[in-house]
Amino acid sequence: MEWLKKLSKNEQKLLKYGGLIIFIALFWALVFKPLTTTIEQKHKRLSVLSLQLKDMQNSKSVLLLQQQESSKLQRDLNKPFISWIDEQLEKNTLSNFVTRSEPKDSKTLILAFESIVFDDLTIWLQDLEQNYGINILEADINLTDRTNGLCNARITLEEKS
Repeated sequence: MEWLKKLSKNEQKLLKYGGLIIFIALFWALVFKPLTTTIEQKHKRLSVLSLQLKDMQNSKSVLLLQQQESSKLQRDLNKPFISWIDEQLEKNTLSNFVTRSEPKDSKTLILAFESIVFDDLTIWLQDLEQNYGINILEADINLTDRTNGLCNARITLEEKS
């Protein structure tokens, strides 16, 4: 500190202000700038995560609706496949047209229809295949009345494993 006292007043003043400027520059470079950069990054990350959370919450509600819809369309596995198909025929008012129901095995059923409306049959088969995962192995359809759209059909249904 002796060397500081030997300097002139102007030099001492220059050192004080220079030291203050260097201290401020170092404080800014080593503390303030990294701290504000980190805060900005955390704020951006928070914004991104908030948007993701909103998307996930929206997706959750959509997923719940899909699960509810799909659970409505699942086959009751407590009932044998053949009984379940009979219920579906009753539900769709197609059982009156079934002339023969022949089980091939526990997962395969051959149905014979007589004088059934072709459109009703195809809608029912499409529903079974798309919503319940039932395979249509064979379909032999003969048009009997073109004006009314009536047909005779022999269809083999199989439950997917």
